[in-house]
This record gives sequence, C-alpha cells and structure tokens, in this order.
Amino acid sequence: MPDNLRPGILLIDDDVDLQQALVRLLRPLQHPMFCSRNAVEAHALMTEHHIGVLICEPRDERLAAFLITTREKQPDVVRLILTGYPDLSSVLRAVNQAHPFKLLVKPWLNEELLATVNQALEQYVLNRERERLLREYNGILHNAEAAHAFRSLDALMHSIHKEMAADAIHRLPMGVCLLVDGAVHMMNANANRYLKELDLAPINVASLLEELPSVLRQAYDAKRKQRVQARLNEQRRLDYFVLDLSIGTMIAFAPEPRLGRPPDHA
Repeated sequence: MPDNLRPGILLIDDDVDLQQALVRLLRPLQHPMFCSRNAVEAHALMTEHHIGVLICEPRDERLAAFLITTREKQPDVVRLILTGYPDLSSVLRAVNQAHPFKLLVKPWLNEELLATVNQALEQYVLNRERERLLREYNGILHNAEAAHAFRSLDALMHSIHKEMAADAIHRLPMGVCLLVDGAVHMMNANANRYLKELDLAPINVASLLEELPSVLRQAYDAKRKQRVQARLNEQRRLDYFVLDLSIGTMIAFAPEPRLGRPPDHA
C-alpha cells in the first residue's frame, strides 16, 4: 500500500524520549508516524494527515476532552491509552467517555504494544468499511422510504453487502422477487399485492422459475437495467426492471405507471 494511503499513527505525549522510543518500536509496522506534545498540536496533525490510530496519555483534561471529541467526530479512528497513571481523574474520564480500543500501562512490553498497535490498525480498516457500508445502507433506505424506486434500484445494484441489500429489498416501494439458482429466494410484501391487483397468480418462497406468472418468467430473460413495459390486456400493463445483484437476480415490478422514471443511465 502506498505511504499516502496508509493510515498514520499519532503519538501524543510531552516526553520526547518516550516519543522517540515508540517511533523506533513501531517503525517495523511501516505506517507514517506523527508526534505531538498536546491537544492543540494533535488536532492540527489530524486535520492535515490521514490518521488511523491515536496513542495518548491523557494526563490533563484537555487531552481527555480531545480523545472524547475524536470519538464523537471521527469514530473510525482507533484510540489507545498508554499511561503510567491509570487512576488519574483525566485518564478515568477518557476511558469512560472516549472508549479506547485498549488501555496499556507503562512500562510496556514491546511485543504486547507492537501487537496491540497492529491490531488497532486492522480495526481502523474494519471501522472504515463499516462506516462506508452504513452510508451505503442508509442511502438505499432513504431512497426506498422516499419512494424513489429507480434510485433505490440503482443503489442496490452497486451494493456489495448481501445482508444490507436483502433488508433494503423489503422496504422498496414496488413488488420484488429475488431469484437464486432458478428459485424464489425472497419476495417483499408488495409482490403478491400487485400480482393480485393484476389478476395474476401469487408466488411463494421456493417457487421455481417455471412456476412464476408468465410475465415474470419473461422478465428473468429480459435485458438488465432497462425498464420494460409488458401489456397484460387492453387495460393493464406491468412495468418491470431486472438487476443482477450480489445476492441473486432481482425482478422489481409494479402496475404501470407506478414504477416511475428510470435513471438516465439505465
């Protein structure tokens, strides 16, 4: 990983000798190292650089407040407390409100500290992925709850997290049938409601593709990411839209014109 993409490690302590000892110890991790003596310097470094792990001894209330604020504003950054004063009031406040990944006591064991910081870097990567997935999921749900059908479908198409995509399907403002290996794996509440409204046979979980109403069987073979209007009779039409997701093939449908306008790139 290029250095500019590696999350940095920020050491916050006013003891220069301790900073240098930690830099020497952590150098094998091959992540950028930054040192600060107080909360003001630490804040400036975090503004300028990509920091993934903080190592701090909150010996004063300002540093305790800095750790707490970091947790609130940058929850993905992993916080480690390294202290020789575990009973100090500012340390206890930081532990209780900043929720550090670990509390380490001086003098430390080199192997333990090195392993802990390495684990903290791995946790930072997991935190970032979790935050990304939550943003993705909330975006899908926002679109679904606002009845932006095609925006929801577009977001689902780019979703890689199976559980989040599956949960969002149930909230979509359209009928949805999800097929996996030629059988119905999941459907939402709107699916059979719309089929009944159109005088079509209902579907059930585990139904095979060939058991679906003919219009949905045709949909399975239709071009992906294109809105299709199928005429059922002189008065009724069904709109559908087919996507291949990470969890299977999804057919989204609704009586025309309820599916709305597709995205421009569809």
